[in-house]
Amino acid sequence: MNKEQILNILLLSLIFTLVFQFFFSKPSEQVLEPWVALLADSKNTTIPNIPHIRVLNNTAWNYDFHTCDDLTIRLHSQQITFSGTKYAGFCRQVHIDPKGWYYLPLSALSEIFEKKPGEYTIQLGSAMDGPVLTIVHTEPGIFRSFFGRVFFEPIYNLFDALLAYIPGHSLGFAIIIITLIIRFLLVVPQKQMLVSQKKMQKIQPKIKKIQEEFKWDQARIGQEMMALYKKEHVNPLGSCLPLLIQMPILIGLYWVISSIGDVTNHYYLYSWLEWFDLSQIDAFFYWLNLKWVGGTFGIICAIILGEVQWVQARLSFALTQPHNTPKVIEQTDSGTYKPAESMMPDPAMMQKMMLYFIPFVVGTSALFLPLGVGLYWLIGTLFVIIQQWILNKEKVI
Repeated sequence: MNKEQILNILLLSLIFTLVFQFFFSKPSEQVLEPWVALLADSKNTTIPNIPHIRVLNNTAWNYDFHTCDDLTIRLHSQQITFSGTKYAGFCRQVHIDPKGWYYLPLSALSEIFEKKPGEYTIQLGSAMDGPVLTIVHTEPGIFRSFFGRVFFEPIYNLFDALLAYIPGHSLGFAIIIITLIIRFLLVVPQKQMLVSQKKMQKIQPKIKKIQEEFKWDQARIGQEMMALYKKEHVNPLGSCLPLLIQMPILIGLYWVISSIGDVTNHYYLYSWLEWFDLSQIDAFFYWLNLKWVGGTFGIICAIILGEVQWVQARLSFALTQPHNTPKVIEQTDSGTYKPAESMMPDPAMMQKMMLYFIPFVVGTSALFLPLGVGLYWLIGTLFVIIQQWILNKEKVI
């Protein structure tokens, strides 16, 4: 066997070994060294969220430490002091069994993390052998900051201002009071919406007449209807304003009620409310937990909301009804026939949608929202029913 054959055999053996190792060898399982480690759910967090960190004891013996005496937190290499009575909820002696773990109660240090972005270094034990973890804490994005400051923060502080002085710090009574405040602020826009609805119903015969007279000219129909709206002082979009105003409020209420007792919300508290302890908030309204979502009480709430919404919609049509006029028929190029006003909304269909579809949507949505949001919706709808009844009695148009 010459040298060339020997080299070929060695080369083939090397290739075979590499292929076997790549395709057939099992990956070796990661074996943790016997040490104590700091682990984070995520090494990148956003204000006002708090890092979730646990201490893992991967040794065969017990591990004991004190959260204040043995833990060091630095921001950009500058040590942070968190001992004393202010952070008494964090300072405690901890015992971890072999192969066990412990979550650090960093919620007690929320004030440290909530307004100081940067790179945090968390170390347990001495600088020589203690485990170290680095967390990057950043400012929230533009959208989250805008929504938080414009909608969430005012609503949340209004809640806390009421909860701080309401006996028992009852979330239910705070929701009722805030609902009434919002509804009184929306009295004028809501009245304009209800009047606009009635005016639109009243001018339906004139709209039908325009559609019949200019059935061959859709552009002319649009011009005449705009002139009619101007003459009758009707805004076809007038009913949308209160809805547009309420949508961000409703979203803000959802987030506030869902996280009303979360310590991270301290970030949004105004300075004159920082004394209030968020843990004192009572989310129960009689026997109902207003933070519950779905379940038996959620179904009952959805049915009640749907029924009340139907009553409100039915009451809005109490004085005037859509006028039925014969449909004008036109012939198309294909020889078929269709209503000339087919491009225009059908008042009867719009009424059916108001009476049945919207209550169904409201009731269904309540199944996926906390009961506290349902309470807000219920009180607000009852307020609108009373306002609608008074408006009907006054016969404003």
